[in-house]
Amino acid sequence: MIRVTSSAPLTGVSVQWQGRNIPLDVALWNNHYIALGLFGTQTGKVKPGLHTMKVTVNSNGTRRRISLPIRVTPVKYREDHLTLPESMVTPPANVLARIAKERKAVGKALSTATLTREWGLPLVRPVDGIVTSPYGRRRILNKKPRTPHGGMDFRAAQGTPVRAALPGRVVLAGDHYFAGKSVYVDSGGGVISHYFHLDSIGVKEGERINRGAVIGKSGMTGRSTGPHLHFGLSLSGQLVNPEPLFDGTISGMLEKTVSRTLNITEGK
Repeated sequence: MIRVTSSAPLTGVSVQWQGRNIPLDVALWNNHYIALGLFGTQTGKVKPGLHTMKVTVNSNGTRRRISLPIRVTPVKYREDHLTLPESMVTPPANVLARIAKERKAVGKALSTATLTREWGLPLVRPVDGIVTSPYGRRRILNKKPRTPHGGMDFRAAQGTPVRAALPGRVVLAGDHYFAGKSVYVDSGGGVISHYFHLDSIGVKEGERINRGAVIGKSGMTGRSTGPHLHFGLSLSGQLVNPEPLFDGTISGMLEKTVSRTLNITEGK
């Protein structure tokens, strides 16, 4: 999490991170201008080591650029080795065009960068069930490594109401080959939450929803072996582990997260 504060008016703040440039919303609070950003890295996509975050701040006709060193440390996630019929591993040829089209639509949704910030912490748990498959878990299917799990799976009986973890605007809703009936919600600043394998969808694209609002019901649509909810969180195109951002663990997350406040004072 990054916070930029200024006693002088801020006319623009943006953050460049992992190839994406994200504008941050500026608000006035207690006679100070404040911009907040939430960022992360995706396992299997960003290599451990020292990375640079670049922050651009515009104030009173001047532009400042600040480089922040961010160290990404490796995490070892569990692996599951499974042997399955090949038909369950490799999609048939007649659905490849559909998959490509859906992948393009999802990529567009995850690249949304709305300026107005609606996200806040902690997140609302979308369902009350336990976590059955955590973030980062990798499955080796028929000796072939698959992409690490980009979200977390919750136990949820079919028909369980699914709540929005964050407020925002629905940028994509549809029935996809892998994810089944899915909803993507843009909360501003590059923060996109998504919900997979729904039995039914209760919102429409372009609709604004409140935090905790019911967006649909859980199910097992798409490539799913049983009813559950897959919940994911994308931060500026990086699928991150959302688990530390829920109630009860937010304080622990803040202790482990690189947090940097930039104080921009007039004349300095």
